[in-house]
Amino acid sequence: MHDEDVRFAVLGPVRAWRGDTELDLGQPQQRAVLAALLLRKGAHVTLDGLVDDVWGETAPATSTRLVRTYIYRLRLVLGRAGSGHIRSVGGGYVLEAGPRRCDLTRFGHLLSQGRAARTGGNPARAVGQYAEGLALWTGTALAGVPGPYADAQRTRLNELRLSAQEERLACAVALGRYDHAAAELAALVTEHPLREQLRELQMHALYGAGRRAEALSVLRETERLLRAELGVDPGPGLHAMHRRILNADPSLLPPVPAAPGAAAPLPAPARPPAAPAQAGAAARPMPVPAQLPHDLVHFTGRAGQLDELSTLAGQAGRSMVVAAIGGTAGIGKTALVVHWAHRAAGNFPDGQLYVNLRGFDPTGTPVPAGTAIRGFLDALGVPAAQIPADHEAQTGLYRSLMAGRRMLVVLDNACDPEQVRPLLPGSAGSMVLVTSRSQLAGLVARDGAHSLTLDLLTPQEARDLLARRLGARRVAAEPASVGELIDLCARLPLALNITAANAAAQPAFSLAVFAAQLRQDHNRLAALDTGDVTSNARAVFSWSYRTLAPATARMFRFLGLHPGPYITVPAAASLAAVTREQARTALDELARACLLTESSPGRYTCHDLLRAYAAEQSGVHDSPAEQHRVARRTLDHYLHTAYPAARLLAPAREQLPLSPPGPGVLPETLADSQQAWYWFSTEHRVLLAALAQAETRGMAAEVCQLARPLGVFLEHRGQWHDYRAVRTSALAAARCLGDLAEQARVHRQLAHLSLLVRAYPNARSHLDLAIELYRCLDDPLGEANTRHGLALLLDRQGRYRAALDQARQALPLYRASGERRGQAGILNAIGCIHARLGNHRQALDSCRQTLELHHGLDTEDFEATSLDSLGHAHHHLGHHRQAIECYHRALDLFRRDRHVLHQADTLTRLGETHRAARDPESARDAWEQARLLFQDLQLPDAEQLRLKLLELRSSKPVRATARTTLPAHSL
Repeated sequence: MHDEDVRFAVLGPVRAWRGDTELDLGQPQQRAVLAALLLRKGAHVTLDGLVDDVWGETAPATSTRLVRTYIYRLRLVLGRAGSGHIRSVGGGYVLEAGPRRCDLTRFGHLLSQGRAARTGGNPARAVGQYAEGLALWTGTALAGVPGPYADAQRTRLNELRLSAQEERLACAVALGRYDHAAAELAALVTEHPLREQLRELQMHALYGAGRRAEALSVLRETERLLRAELGVDPGPGLHAMHRRILNADPSLLPPVPAAPGAAAPLPAPARPPAAPAQAGAAARPMPVPAQLPHDLVHFTGRAGQLDELSTLAGQAGRSMVVAAIGGTAGIGKTALVVHWAHRAAGNFPDGQLYVNLRGFDPTGTPVPAGTAIRGFLDALGVPAAQIPADHEAQTGLYRSLMAGRRMLVVLDNACDPEQVRPLLPGSAGSMVLVTSRSQLAGLVARDGAHSLTLDLLTPQEARDLLARRLGARRVAAEPASVGELIDLCARLPLALNITAANAAAQPAFSLAVFAAQLRQDHNRLAALDTGDVTSNARAVFSWSYRTLAPATARMFRFLGLHPGPYITVPAAASLAAVTREQARTALDELARACLLTESSPGRYTCHDLLRAYAAEQSGVHDSPAEQHRVARRTLDHYLHTAYPAARLLAPAREQLPLSPPGPGVLPETLADSQQAWYWFSTEHRVLLAALAQAETRGMAAEVCQLARPLGVFLEHRGQWHDYRAVRTSALAAARCLGDLAEQARVHRQLAHLSLLVRAYPNARSHLDLAIELYRCLDDPLGEANTRHGLALLLDRQGRYRAALDQARQALPLYRASGERRGQAGILNAIGCIHARLGNHRQALDSCRQTLELHHGLDTEDFEATSLDSLGHAHHHLGHHRQAIECYHRALDLFRRDRHVLHQADTLTRLGETHRAARDPESARDAWEQARLLFQDLQLPDAEQLRLKLLELRSSKPVRATARTTLPAHSL
């Protein structure tokens, strides 16, 4: 893709795409900077102006630097040419976005076209233009973007959206589309109750739809609301509309205007005639059923899903609308639907029908569609004697009675599309809400249902739920316990409600007591047992489990033994010792049953309570020996995929042998370092969980084995906290095994980490222990590697002659071992130390010897280190052009290797050379890149570089030294 392809969206969350790929725009303040530039439409914005836009009067002292950082990061993401390029202009910035590259520009164009068509007497065309423009909105404008500028623009843009909605609905009324307009206006009036223009339109639409009494009641309701809220009376517009309706003003229902060029006027949609009475039956009014279950007093959250249902309801006047609400057991499907149905009941004046189809039920027997239809016919007032015996005739009668009426039908807990289809009305006007643990893909594909899948509550929604059930004061008093309860309940509404009910019954108990009960994995589901089979977490899960085919049920149980948090198809195949095709089939069936979620293509997950239930079922149905084989296959899969992947990332690293994988294990094959990096990036959380699981099971050898490749990736990625935890686990496991070689190796790796975070005493302690162990093992190569690390430590401490002594002791040990890579690495170190001591010619010779040794070896990473050192030597000899060339070659290799730390180190040295060559702009660019990398790595060098950048701007020396020492590659 080219930079010219960048396009932007602000009518909802601020987003950007290059072609079909969405770009990561970073944290909210960074998006605020982008939004401020975008909405200025190519106008110049000063740096101070951007600070005011993002923070206003609360700007931090570092705000100017932060804005520059955000601009730098946005440039990296958006590109440096074409649409989306941010140019520096006169102490500020300009965003070059093409006229068609932002949804706001497109919306403005369509709005202008709609207004022109409306003014020109073509409301049909205007409706289309307004609708196309409004379809660009995906939520609240600038959603999630902070700052006073975004707040002001959000208000302006949302008012513009509301005006467009009003104008579109006014055109719809002019076209005689009264039912449709009245339904949409009901939702808008609920959202904006004080907006009189909406209520005036609502009166007109209701009157046109034949609902005169409702239209007249709008004025009374508005008077009551405005007096209570504002102490004022409605304006003259509403009173005038009220009088016109009372007087049956014929101009309120004019002939529908024809579109220019149309052969005949567009007729206003008439309400379809009601179904004829059955032969021999006296005509009588149909009753208005109200079958909804009671609404939940404590319902909370789901604002987005409620809005989505309201939007769909607005389409019911044009067609019959079906919404299929899916999600796992206990996710709150019924609660959402019932709550929304009560809220929207006024939009369906002909009543609400409800049936629990018991697709997933303790009885195990779903309600037949025929039984449900007969219940509906009863509710619609059909005498039993007039209900046909034939099922198809019953369906026909049901649909005839529904024709021309606006009704809400709730089909709760459906098992499959075949159970639902006979219950769907056959004509426009009504809305059907279907809930199911199955995805009902057939209903979406064949019947045009709109799919809406519920996820777990957000942490804030979960906290709000507990606050509504337990009281805000009790929740605020124990924030840590509340957070733990939310995590232990997996943010599942059923579990949260059960826990809240238990806590409400014991108001004197601390919430920490209930968290402690749930904290015990073996007791968590028992703690969520209410004694009521319909609200018992274990029982509710069981209704889905027992519908599974045997092979799928077996896969589900085994997933409870997987370390989590997600699993891929290849890993599932090894887990269950089946083919990948069989694994995908089972995982897809579990996803259709909403026992798993396919969070991304080929990657599946489930919440912790379902995982606990799966493990519990495995304990019931699978023997301990089978469970051990599952754990063994799981570890084998990750070990035998991670080892080759680590070799692709770091071919020069020491590789230890693995025993062959067990029967049924199908490791993944990775072709190159790019695939290896992607695999580690997506699987490292699973690998960390697998290592923790192996540690818990006492599998010390496997802990050591898995820590090796995982450590390689974590080092490349700069995830030092995880790196320390992994290496510490490996050291404990090696001690448990009595494996001295492994202990020595891990001590070297922990020394490497201590060196990076400048914990030099810890580094020395680990290195001394490693040397002692290698001497006990009579391992000259291990001792050489450790002395290499000791030279690096001494170099960092400024003890250059001691560092040179250690490096010279390591060189003969490498030669005696025949280790060419080690010889190259230590010669490179010797060259660097000579440079520190001012022996630049000797440094140059050593670095050149290093590069010669690399020829014929597959050691791009070491070659990059040598080029970096060679650049350092050239720098000190004043050969700035050669130094810059060496640094750039090293950077190319480090970037290919994806080693972030080495990139940052080399960029720091490159900045030094640019400054020495009197090129402060290039120095600033290199140091800013390095500072951001160090900041992402959470290393103290970021602060040192900040001081250097200040020095560069002020031209005053600052006492600070960023890392310009030996690369930490040898460890």
